[in-house]
Amino acid sequence: MPGEILNAPLPHFAQKEAGPLPRHLLYSIFARIGGSGLDTDAFEALRASHRGGFLGKAVAYDNRQKEIPASLIHSLRWHPVRLISFLDRPYYYGAKKKYLDWIAARQLATGRYDLFHSWSGDCLQSLRVARSRGIPSLVEIPTWHRDRGKIERPPVLIAPKRSWKDNLLLDRERFLEEYELADLLVVLSEKAADTFRIQGFSEDKLYYLPRGVDVERFRPGQRPPVFRAIFSGALIERKGIHHLLEAWHRLDLKDAELWLAGSVHEEAKPHLKRFWRDNIRVLGFARDPEN
Repeated sequence: MPGEILNAPLPHFAQKEAGPLPRHLLYSIFARIGGSGLDTDAFEALRASHRGGFLGKAVAYDNRQKEIPASLIHSLRWHPVRLISFLDRPYYYGAKKKYLDWIAARQLATGRYDLFHSWSGDCLQSLRVARSRGIPSLVEIPTWHRDRGKIERPPVLIAPKRSWKDNLLLDRERFLEEYELADLLVVLSEKAADTFRIQGFSEDKLYYLPRGVDVERFRPGQRPPVFRAIFSGALIERKGIHHLLEAWHRLDLKDAELWLAGSVHEEAKPHLKRFWRDNIRVLGFARDPEN
């Protein structure tokens, strides 16, 4: 039952004793503080550390909230990487993440911080600086290990000569080195932890922190006249939209609706076409999904 799951004891790898609070935390994430998705996660973490009195600085892509003083958030909304915004998304995206990492690494090098908190893919240079200066670090993993629990290593091939654009991409080796450099890896679930255990990571390096929900914002409303299921998030395969659509198609429920709230990506369109039913509603991006 859901209640039993929520009230169950924490997995053994999550049962760690709390230590003393840091004095000056540096937090970095490629997100808009106060936005949606991971942006909300970042805001909650920063709000807690600010209220705890130990937030030194946050480096983020943008700042869209007013509770935490803007002086504590280094926003990269305007940055020189915009000069190459004409590049295809993977190159531009990688360049922006690496620029954020460079800024955070420079902050750490000042010696003003005694804890570093970041996200997988955002922090390789920063982790190198943290390790060299003896600053404890933790990295949040939004999904699974990069190798998704596989123990087979890809064959080592002679890499072709890389262009300057290729150096902007986020390659697999970047993520793997981040895993090794971080002192603590924050995972979402037992399954996610398993993908790291298979790769030889110890229990002491894994910490379980599931996603929460704002119960003041999201409350039960009036029951709909028919059974209604709602998906909220980007319509992409990484979110499992193809599995949901196939399951809904196979169930063939009567007097039921499936609402999809989120931006429709190109990779979702073939699945929508293949598994379409007339009781599916595509709402598009919703700024107020609670309503």
